[in-house]
Amino acid sequence: MKTISKLLLMSLGALFVLYGCNQDTFSPNVSLDNYMGPSELNYHEILNARENAALKTGTPTIQTNGLVPFFEIVSAKKADGTELDETYMKDVTITNPVEKTVDLDPEDYIIFEGDTIKSYTAYNYSKAGVIEIADENNFGIDDYYFSVKVSTQNGESITSATFNDVFHLGVGPGLVTNLLYSPIAQNLVTNTNATTTQPYLITGNPDVTFSLASDTDKLKIDTQTGVISLQEDYTTTQNDTIYPTVEVTSNISQEVTEFQGSSFLFLVASNDPVDLPKQTNYFFYPTLEAESKLYGYEKTITQPGDVTEAKTWIQAAPSPLAADERPESVIGNKSLWTNMTAGDWEPHESYITINPQDLTQYRLGYDLAMVFYTKNQYVEYKTDGATPTELEIYISTDYTGDDETSTWIQINDQLSCQINSTTSTPFIGTPYPGDQKLGDGDPDGRKDPTRNADAKWVRNELNLNPYKDSKSFALKFKIVATYTGPGKPSSGAKGRPGRYYVSDVHFKASEE
Repeated sequence: MKTISKLLLMSLGALFVLYGCNQDTFSPNVSLDNYMGPSELNYHEILNARENAALKTGTPTIQTNGLVPFFEIVSAKKADGTELDETYMKDVTITNPVEKTVDLDPEDYIIFEGDTIKSYTAYNYSKAGVIEIADENNFGIDDYYFSVKVSTQNGESITSATFNDVFHLGVGPGLVTNLLYSPIAQNLVTNTNATTTQPYLITGNPDVTFSLASDTDKLKIDTQTGVISLQEDYTTTQNDTIYPTVEVTSNISQEVTEFQGSSFLFLVASNDPVDLPKQTNYFFYPTLEAESKLYGYEKTITQPGDVTEAKTWIQAAPSPLAADERPESVIGNKSLWTNMTAGDWEPHESYITINPQDLTQYRLGYDLAMVFYTKNQYVEYKTDGATPTELEIYISTDYTGDDETSTWIQINDQLSCQINSTTSTPFIGTPYPGDQKLGDGDPDGRKDPTRNADAKWVRNELNLNPYKDSKSFALKFKIVATYTGPGKPSSGAKGRPGRYYVSDVHFKASEE
């Protein structure tokens, strides 16, 4: 096969276009006779960014006479001219064109000077010049100006130009987007000077003022603390449920955010004390009803073995054991399972990753937990008595969206477990797969006849309070084989890999 070179691609400009270009960010090709280098770099300014928050510019326009531009941020400064040091710039990146080889379909092969061109190398520059700043950066309230250098290459000649202060970034105060009264349901008894708790500012710049946008005939609010109480002249003859609207105004920018609703705060005003139950927020309860992040997960097969892709992590009825704690709003949920016994029982390995969650929004006022149900079935021990397969369970507190670049911790030995029950005393550590019979041997030293979960649903729970600072918390279920090569014996069922189920994965925040 002949692969067209970059120089050849340039000579065949009439035949090829740059791969992946989604918009015309360059001017059309013109003669390079009078080309003096890149010019007319333009970014749309961003004036409504929030302090310390992630942001991304649009794709800039640039005049290069059709040559591919490469970008470099040479400096950045504040409005007063102070140059930004590494504490700022470590979170700033700029995107450059990506070289990619594209295979042609046979009907598109090109004959050029006697050679058959079956592929070509081109650049994807659809995001070239895009500036990104990572979340939790050091950019506070100010105006910033970035200078960018752009270079192009024409044959052996490289031409560059630096555009000073070409991108303007205006950063304002972080707005309060998550205001928490804990508990959500609170009782205010008349003639007792009763008040609500002081709300937590979960997000945003704390330099704010509070006000009420509703029920001002009944309630008043401390403008500095957000504590709500009854008006002095308020009276009632029966319990009065109130859903106040609270406004939070930034003292810096005068911008206002508003909060209201039964999931935010509801007050019961009464003449006598009323006992209001604390609430549990099932903030992520995926249905798993189809293979999609839309339904809460994605799967990856690392070693197919004898299991076809269509038979890996397929849907079945959910765990009946989970019915009592499953919210009524969760409809159509399924369990996922993989049957590893097929053909010659070649080893299979695959995993599912549950959508990552931002736990920081519940870091104050809540106890956090993660719950799921598992089951193993038809697992038969190898000739030495050891399990041929296991379901390994992992968490990541820094999930990147890529399994390889994320940090994973196995938590099987940390989980609080109950077998075929939600009321029995929990024990720590997932049960060993299979029926726990010691007569077959116990080379792993992990069998426990009192914890036989064979063909039974197990409720698993993990305390998430130690992980409240994680903005990207992920959960992974991984099926692994503990043998190599075909495992099917000449007779009997020894070494049968069996089947594993996962059901009713959910995250919950319970009011403290």
